[in-house]
Amino acid sequence: MLKKYITVLLVFILIAVPVLGQQKKESPARTSINVGLLMGGGGLIGTDAEFLYSKRVGLQFGGGIGSIRSGLGSVGLGLNYHLKPYINSQFVSIVYWNQGFGDYHYASYLGPFYSFRARKILQFGIGFGKILSKGPGWDKVWENKTAPGNVALLYNLGFFFPLN
Repeated sequence: MLKKYITVLLVFILIAVPVLGQQKKESPARTSINVGLLMGGGGLIGTDAEFLYSKRVGLQFGGGIGSIRSGLGSVGLGLNYHLKPYINSQFVSIVYWNQGFGDYHYASYLGPFYSFRARKILQFGIGFGKILSKGPGWDKVWENKTAPGNVALLYNLGFFFPLN
């Protein structure tokens, strides 16, 4: 089922990039709120806030609820470098995602991430994360199955709102 979602996401990316990425205008905003699927550290529904500290460098943090495998919340942090000097531009990041807590901890990840922002509202990202820790949630999901390696695909899809 996860392969089906990844395939749909990749098809959407291939269609959306050329169509939605045109005629981007510079935004004077230095803060944005992002809301969507697998945001906030990989929560099923999550939100992030980003603050630009210079023209191109920003700090992003957030949280989510309903992690895909753990059933509880998630948190995420990112250090972002924007490819253009404004907040509604594409950016690359080093991200940390933590899915689940306590007995429901699934896994924690650290790795590179690329986020595309189209026009004024659509955002999606893709990257990968080295698995730093695996919790009891991991064992429950992968019990009697072959678990994946030490790297996981990370992605999200949602909306961003620059704040003036």
